[in-house]
Amino acid sequence: MKDGKLNKSKILFLSLFLFFSFTLCSCIEEENSIEETPPTTEQTIEKFVITETKDGNIKTILESESAIIDEDNKIATLKLPKVKFYEDGKYKSILIAESGKINMETNDIKALGKCTVETADNEYLQTRDVSFNAKKRLIYSDSDIKITKSKDVIYGKGFESDTDLKNIVIKKQRIIID
Repeated sequence: MKDGKLNKSKILFLSLFLFFSFTLCSCIEEENSIEETPPTTEQTIEKFVITETKDGNIKTILESESAIIDEDNKIATLKLPKVKFYEDGKYKSILIAESGKINMETNDIKALGKCTVETADNEYLQTRDVSFNAKKRLIYSDSDIKITKSKDVIYGKGFESDTDLKNIVIKKQRIIID
């Protein structure tokens, strides 16, 4: 009878030993499986704003809900960007887009998705994927466009213009007759 109790005690002891050994080993494996994230050259900024000035006058203000900055390529990827354009310190227009990118060296902007340009004179341009050349101060697109000026509505495909839509060239203009 002592041998039976002794064998049961050995089996119980061995079972508990194996159970705790496996539990301890699995904990050690979990600790080793956690890896550190390698450092990146990107950073995310909430409420991102860039103001461009010349001789003390505001030229452009870019505001975005957030931006992911790629420092290696000098590009910021923007979420819901709004670009306000000024001339001689006076507000001219605003470009609003779903997303976009800005070249941090040249300040050239690519507005992506649905885009609207609204001028200080309440003129509107609606299109997709608008580019802004900061050096030439021009906006342009190859997409379908709709321009609303007072009671007139102009349709076309592709355009190039100054930022207040005063000197606009429509590449393929369409007229719709009611």
